[in-house]
Amino acid sequence: SIVVFVADGRFHLESLMIQNPQIREFYKYDPYSRKLTTEKYDHVKMFQLRIKAIETARKAGKFGIILGTLGRQGNPRIAERIKSKLQKAGREVIVVLLSEIFPAKLAQFKSVDAWVQIACPRLSIDWGHAFDAPLLSPYELEVTLGLQHWKEVYPMDFYKKEAGPWSNYHPEVARARPRPKGGTKGVVRRRKQAVKIAYEAKK
Repeated sequence: SIVVFVADGRFHLESLMIQNPQIREFYKYDPYSRKLTTEKYDHVKMFQLRIKAIETARKAGKFGIILGTLGRQGNPRIAERIKSKLQKAGREVIVVLLSEIFPAKLAQFKSVDAWVQIACPRLSIDWGHAFDAPLLSPYELEVTLGLQHWKEVYPMDFYKKEAGPWSNYHPEVARARPRPKGGTKGVVRRRKQAVKIAYEAKK
């Protein structure tokens, strides 16, 4: 199979490459520079970095859960599920709400041994190695706690209905009641729920 990606960046192309390691030929045509280039992705290096982060996180006693507040990235239901799983595993948990996640910002939480972020799914993959403590995705946390096996194909199905419990539409995290009409009310309710989760984690 051959994939030709028409765009001026690699972000979405890389997601496609991560999810489809069996495809060996990827090309990108940049309509602005009018150049056609061959694109590669280092799956082996990515796997090594993420497995190292998971192995380090398995020794962590205190976890921080980051619930993203930028747009609609953070899902309070996933945060609730993750907090419950960590507490059942005997780990101490704090929850923080952040619109942007930077190494210097997380470095201020010196007592946190590992983080799991519910924000941009690609953040852990692309920039996790830049943080002092492991920065896991919800899927990687499942592997850390022994709830899931490491998959040969890294899942990029965070918004797929048939995806795993780390995704937004899995039965364990899906909304139990219909969304209210009007997008503004839904956003306000989500933010109130997020604050409630963070407050309860401090108790």
